[in-house]
Amino acid sequence: MRRGMLIGALAAVSIALTGCAGQTVGAPAPTASPSPAGASGTGPTGFPGVDFPLEDGARSVSVEFACSSGLYTIELSDSMMLGQAPYSGECAASPVTLTWPITERTTETLSVTVAEGVDWTAIPTFSDEDFETDAALAADCERFGVIYSAFTNADYGYTFYEELDADQWAARVDEATSELGSLAGSAQSELRESFELLVPLVSARTDQIGEILGPELQAPISAISDACNANQTPLILQGEFGG
Repeated sequence: MRRGMLIGALAAVSIALTGCAGQTVGAPAPTASPSPAGASGTGPTGFPGVDFPLEDGARSVSVEFACSSGLYTIELSDSMMLGQAPYSGECAASPVTLTWPITERTTETLSVTVAEGVDWTAIPTFSDEDFETDAALAADCERFGVIYSAFTNADYGYTFYEELDADQWAARVDEATSELGSLAGSAQSELRESFELLVPLVSARTDQIGEILGPELQAPISAISDACNANQTPLILQGEFGG
């Protein structure tokens, strides 16, 4: 995978990063002006993508994105370099609005991944107001990223790299499960419900050696990832094995 270990692609679970079509993702841009610029195309752009001019003085941008069919991923500038999140979802009749911060390091490029032959448009609205990050949500995303890394490393270390034996795997899983329970009890953001849902699902799999991240965990983990990405505080996995 290109450029690091953002949660959207490294984990054993496949995660959709954004919600329903038509849903506004991220903070609003309160002092906004429409831009005559934008981008459109057919099929994937590759990375770094196509030219996407930014408005002078803008601190955030909301992009109205539409595509004709299938799945998409859209990325402003270089998300990994900026510590921001791309968005992914399913094309639908109604466009989705996706919001990013703009910093002095944001480059004027937009990359879109869709299937060959799929038409897409991306129309920006810029704002001189900062993107509003929810601090409580950011803190919960950071804590969960550490816990999710622990589960992933336990599975990978046992199943793929054979660096852990069954007892070591179990010890790591037990510790991460305890941390997840603590997080579910102390979370101060909207993620608390997803953490509470995840705890019994993880606990039910603690005897599945090398396979703690089962398919039944996809929905709550996807919901957590969606919320963290919309807050532009994406989950980051720290990989221990594999170099």
